[in-house]
Amino acid sequence: MVSFNKTRAEQKRSDAIEKFLQEKKPISYTHSVLLNIGLAIIVVGLLLQRTSSNDGASSSSVSSSSSYFSSFLFGWNSGGSTGGKIIQHGRSGDCVQSFGKYRGHVYQQREAGFIGIPKCLVESKWMKVQQHTVMLPGTDQVIYDWLWIDYHDRINVLVEAEATTTTTTTTTRQTDKKFMVFEQTKYALEGRTSKAIIGGIIEPEEEPKQAAIREVQEEMGVKCENMHFLGRFRTDVNRGMGWVNSFLATNCSKRQTESKNSYFAKRSSSSSSGKANDEVGTADTERQDLRLLTLTELRQAAAKGEFLEVQWSNTVALALLHPELMN
Repeated sequence: MVSFNKTRAEQKRSDAIEKFLQEKKPISYTHSVLLNIGLAIIVVGLLLQRTSSNDGASSSSVSSSSSYFSSFLFGWNSGGSTGGKIIQHGRSGDCVQSFGKYRGHVYQQREAGFIGIPKCLVESKWMKVQQHTVMLPGTDQVIYDWLWIDYHDRINVLVEAEATTTTTTTTTRQTDKKFMVFEQTKYALEGRTSKAIIGGIIEPEEEPKQAAIREVQEEMGVKCENMHFLGRFRTDVNRGMGWVNSFLATNCSKRQTESKNSYFAKRSSSSSSGKANDEVGTADTERQDLRLLTLTELRQAAAKGEFLEVQWSNTVALALLHPELMN
């Protein structure tokens, strides 16, 4: 019976969720069973071939194939090794394939339509790809194959360069504001060169502002008095990919600090403490050329789309709208 406090649409959606939760398997369960049975027959045939084979190379190849099929299709533990190779797990809750343990945030919001139990497909220390079951708000349609990517939250920072002054015989005045940006390329930029700002992963148990201060010190060797928070933004509203926290750093001055490469070298050498394996971010391997841009040049570069990653362009645009740079 429909409650007086519920609309007909709300009751319909509530009934649909209850029906889904009562089902033991999704719609495609029968097809999945038939497929697994067929592939199981193939695996058994390969194992029999391995038993009767006298060829060592053939035996090794067949063993590898059967191990892969059993792990991928049925979740059995096939004894995968570490050292950069795929580790295949069999316990409940493990991923089909794992290159390492993901320790970042995991998104499962019931209010947004998440229902059921997620299936982990692949993970590494940088991300986790899962198959979600979703019922979008306002509908009663269940989507069983919603692919979702959990990724570590990140920071992006536009950094103001240390202020300089010019002196004449009569006056001393501060020069125009300048900003520290990189010119670099990245794997996904199709071989193009882009202007870039500081970005980095927020390490486990680290606050966004702490990560921003750390990255600025590591990459630029400066300490900034003001770290203006510009906002927190979802990378992809359909697939996730974590959140980006944008900052504008002003009133910066040079300080004696270790470089990012030496910082991570120190972290790696402290493996006895157990912290080295927990470190997610790594030093950039691509070439980075530091440039100083005036405020006018920064505006022109943003208007021309010279910051090719959306996180960079978003942070720079927000910073240019900040009162600190509008005056």
